[in-house]
Amino acid sequence: MRRIKIVLSVTFLAGIVAALAAQSIAYPPFLAKAKKFGAKDCRFCHVNPEGGTPFSERGKWLIAQKERRHAEAVDPEWLAAYKKSSKKKR
Repeated sequence: MRRIKIVLSVTFLAGIVAALAAQSIAYPPFLAKAKKFGAKDCRFCHVNPEGGTPFSERGKWLIAQKERRHAEAVDPEWLAAYKKSSKKKR
């Protein structure tokens, strides 16, 4: 019985560590690199403050750049070439 409790405890703790690690390695380095282009938080490229989908206009532009450049990952340095759209939402 004691062995089962230990196995369950270790499995539970491993699950918590894995969940927290996945959140912490998301893309904080992107935010640090994007700060020189005016980023204050994840909403610079994402709609939600936590990041993820959906993306803002800027985030969609970065995804398009990734595809256009055949890159494996988005590079925040590309923001130097980003021009905000002059289209106004109605």
